[in-house]
Amino acid sequence: VFDYVATTGKLTRRSALDCGGKVPRNFRLTPDGRFLLVANQGSNNVAVLAVDQKTGDLSATGHSIDVPAPMCIKFVGDH
Repeated sequence: VFDYVATTGKLTRRSALDCGGKVPRNFRLTPDGRFLLVANQGSNNVAVLAVDQKTGDLSATGHSIDVPAPMCIKFVGDH
């Protein structure tokens, strides 16, 4: 998790969280911004992390979806 300063473009690391699997290949916020999905290629799963809407902090939800060697997350309507 990083803090971002728009005026300078500076990122500052705030915290770290387990990605919910092995060999994270890609991650993506859901369109509503409530969850971060992490495609873990080495453990064949997509893990679901919750996004705190006030602080931006991430937390494990305990949910994941089994997917063989995921490498990219797309949503319907993505270009």
